[in-house]
Amino acid sequence: MGSMLEGLLLGVLQRNPGKANQCTTAPKDSKSGKVKNFAHWKLAEMIDVAHNVGWLGMDVRQFSHALRGFRNLIHPYEQMASKMYPDADTCNISWLVVQAAVNDLARALEND
Repeated sequence: MGSMLEGLLLGVLQRNPGKANQCTTAPKDSKSGKVKNFAHWKLAEMIDVAHNVGWLGMDVRQFSHALRGFRNLIHPYEQMASKMYPDADTCNISWLVVQAAVNDLARALEND
C-alpha cells in the first residue's frame, strides 16, 4: 500500500510540477540548491509537499507517514530486525490510508 501511495503522489507531482517545485518544503540538491528531480524525492518528501500545497489534509499526512514506515517492511531484513509482522488488520488499515489520500487528492485537484 505504501508503494501505491508513492506512485499516486508521484503521478500528482508530475502533473503539477510548478506547484510542487515552488513549495518551500520541496527537497533541494545540497550542492546546487535547486529542487531535485521527482525521481529523487523520498516518499516522506512527497507526503509533506502534498500536504503543504493543500492536496492532503493533516490527518492523511500523519497516517501516510505511518504507512510509509510499514512500507519499509517489504525488505525481509527490515521486517526481521523490527520484529513486526503485519496481518490482515494492518493491510485493511493501510488500504484506508490510501483511500483517504485518493479522496483528499481528488477533492483538491478537482478545484485546481
